[in-house]
Amino acid sequence: MRLFLFIAFIFFSILAFSQRNLPYDVGEYASYKISFGAINVGYAELEVKEIIPVNNKPSFHIIGKGRTAPFFDWIFKVRDVYETFIDTSSLLPLVFNREVREGGHVINQHYKFNHKNQNVVTKDSIFNIPIQAQDMLSALFYARTFKKDSVLYGGSFFVPIFMDDENYFLEIKYLKNEIIETKWGKVDCMVFKPKMQEGRVFEDGEEMKIWITDDKNHLLLRVETKIWAGLIKVVLEDYKHVKYTLSIIEE
Repeated sequence: MRLFLFIAFIFFSILAFSQRNLPYDVGEYASYKISFGAINVGYAELEVKEIIPVNNKPSFHIIGKGRTAPFFDWIFKVRDVYETFIDTSSLLPLVFNREVREGGHVINQHYKFNHKNQNVVTKDSIFNIPIQAQDMLSALFYARTFKKDSVLYGGSFFVPIFMDDENYFLEIKYLKNEIIETKWGKVDCMVFKPKMQEGRVFEDGEEMKIWITDDKNHLLLRVETKIWAGLIKVVLEDYKHVKYTLSIIEE
């Protein structure tokens, strides 16, 4: 699940947006199948649950979950939950929770973002953060508000992320548009390539590609990542209550 979210949020761009034109709303749900070669290894899902007050600010409550397929539970069981509360006005995170259960590995994180003072408060420390910093989950939804023209013709852009008690940046590059075959029909997608920091998730970000729908939803459709042992794929399996009708190319 960490891999899925890390891949997904790379579309973040510090660009102007209008709340009434947000590409998502309460009730949106998307599920993904994760495979390694021809083997189904797990699933991930994202849901915009509700709008609730956080620090007296209306906030999107969004939950992301990841789990291994039943067969792999016997080998290396994964149950991850990510939770973010995003200010509906600024689209910046206010609170981020993370519960990771991966084999015998356990992570529990609770972050409180204070963007005015540019810091994050954790259980044990206070960390300085850059302007517009996002958490692992909020970045995906903020990313979906980008203006296409700025992304396509602005060259590479950089993403400020606070994760695992550390600040870092991702460099993102638009490659091309590509028509993708899906279970719903053909969908026009923008294709991006992230350049990961060395030593983070993958050493060579040049081998990763991401497809996002070129419509009003800007929905994550597919991810493909080459690692030394083969190809990891993340593919949209189902979606519900998207704000706009998914744009299917008619034959």
